[in-house]
Amino acid sequence: MQDTQLFSSIFKYHFDSLYNYGIKITNDSEVVKDCIQELFFRIWKNNIDLARVQYLKSYLFTGLRRQILNILELKYYQVDKIKLEDHFLIEFSPEDYFIQQQFEDTQRKNVIQALNKLSNKQREAIYLRYFEELEYTEIAKVMNVNLQSAKNTVSRGLDALRELLALFLFFTFLEESLT
Repeated sequence: MQDTQLFSSIFKYHFDSLYNYGIKITNDSEVVKDCIQELFFRIWKNNIDLARVQYLKSYLFTGLRRQILNILELKYYQVDKIKLEDHFLIEFSPEDYFIQQQFEDTQRKNVIQALNKLSNKQREAIYLRYFEELEYTEIAKVMNVNLQSAKNTVSRGLDALRELLALFLFFTFLEESLT
């Protein structure tokens, strides 16, 4: 038998995080909300004891990701999963606003541009690692890849990000020196 109060508090505690993650997979707010509701309904229906789940956040992210992709496949059954994942873009949410304040306006734009130039998998892995603070094992589960692949994806994404930001910095410096 499930503890209703614990279940409810887990739902409330993780809802915003799940919503922010889901909206990066699909821009359809209603689909994301429905999928979160469906995820928790299935957990309740199957009597899963969330208190015993070792990596709760990654468990919920994995379930939500699967739920959204399943719904989108039903809605657009002829569309490849790769095309569905093209909707994954990094945008700063109000919760991330304090991070944005640390950068000047041009630097912030450069970071966003650089992130969105990464591959879809790299963007998702970096989002999960640095915005959602998941461990590599959790990222591997959420993205349905092996542990080494998750580490490699984050590493390659960071390498590409460093190169892109170095280019942005160079051009910004060049632009400022010409004015």
